[in-house]
Amino acid sequence: MIKCATITIGDELLYGNIDDTNATWLSQKLTNSGAVVSTRITVGDGLADIQGALEVALNKADVVILTGGLGPTQDDKTREAIAGFCKRPLVRDEGLASSLEKHFAPRGPQVVALNEKLAWVCEGSEILPNTKGTAVGTWVEEGQGAIISLPGVPYEMKIIMEEEVLPRIRSRYDVEPPFIQWIMTAGQGESSLSVALESIEQNMPKGVVLAYLPSLQGVCLRLTSSNELAKESIKVARAIEDRLGHLVFAKENTTLSHVVHNLLIEHKIKLAFAESCTGGSIMATLVKHPGSSQYLLGGHVVYSNDWKHKEIDVKKDLLVSCGAVSEEVARSMAEGAKANAHSDMALAVTGIAGPEGGSPTKPVGTVHIALCHKEITYHKKFRLHTDRAVNIALTTTLALNMIRLALQGSLEA
Repeated sequence: MIKCATITIGDELLYGNIDDTNATWLSQKLTNSGAVVSTRITVGDGLADIQGALEVALNKADVVILTGGLGPTQDDKTREAIAGFCKRPLVRDEGLASSLEKHFAPRGPQVVALNEKLAWVCEGSEILPNTKGTAVGTWVEEGQGAIISLPGVPYEMKIIMEEEVLPRIRSRYDVEPPFIQWIMTAGQGESSLSVALESIEQNMPKGVVLAYLPSLQGVCLRLTSSNELAKESIKVARAIEDRLGHLVFAKENTTLSHVVHNLLIEHKIKLAFAESCTGGSIMATLVKHPGSSQYLLGGHVVYSNDWKHKEIDVKKDLLVSCGAVSEEVARSMAEGAKANAHSDMALAVTGIAGPEGGSPTKPVGTVHIALCHKEITYHKKFRLHTDRAVNIALTTTLALNMIRLALQGSLEA
């Protein structure tokens, strides 16, 4: 089985200026191709740092993939680092030089000269064409391993990886994609799911591995096995789905919002919103999906009490007696939004996102969600966290899940 290591390069990664999405994406692609990612390293732009990372990585892996440091500026040193590590010279690739000159010539000789560096590669490199940019990737055989360099720009790196690197890995190494099954859940946390599935996990066949992947959008369960164990793995998946019931919203790697989007279209529902503490986040999540105009009529972002009254007819005495963050107001918001829009369904949310605004009786993280559908108004109360961004994201997930459950006939009043 082939072992791979990734080295992501850039001071900006170490400083935390940008997230290292390249390493995550590479790990996913390599794992899904049947490789084992044994090491992930992040280093700065320094020559010695890159070469030190190569030393560590090649001691642990057959294939090392570097991203970043292939540009034309002084701080781009990946070419020099690879050549120095392999004790080979940098050589000018005349084909690259010619194409670069043609590309940059309209911008003037200074730009051509600046980008001359892009034509130099470690001796013995196999060129990996870049159809989205000017910095090519390279494949260098070194000892019993291989060193692959890719641009740091994500969309350039991904196209070279998909079109050039992965096909070579599949043809040159003994790799077989694993058998992977996805079970997407919403409504319970990782710990609760683990308790519910304890007996199933204890009796799983050896070689079938269950992973819990929690996020603010739910908990993804991933079952991985060899292809020889596919039948056994499928049996485990069916047992998990039966055990979890309506907590499962999909049996493929997809999002809750996409499932809700499809359900709304399938059921020919016209939907409206009244959002307070989420500020339009729930509706915005659905709008990302093409075709949302088939069901989405519109929504109100009613943050103040005055707007709750003016826009969706929440009674002033109700706001005074119960408070904006209450079951009564949430129900009134949903019913008002449905009446205004003449929709089939309306969802409303009111809460205290934080970090301020809480009280002993209504602490930060208190959220009320109401859903009006088929003359019934459903309500749920939640106690979330103290972090504002987390509360908005979690409330969005909880609201979408209520819509899903209502359309699937599993939502209790």
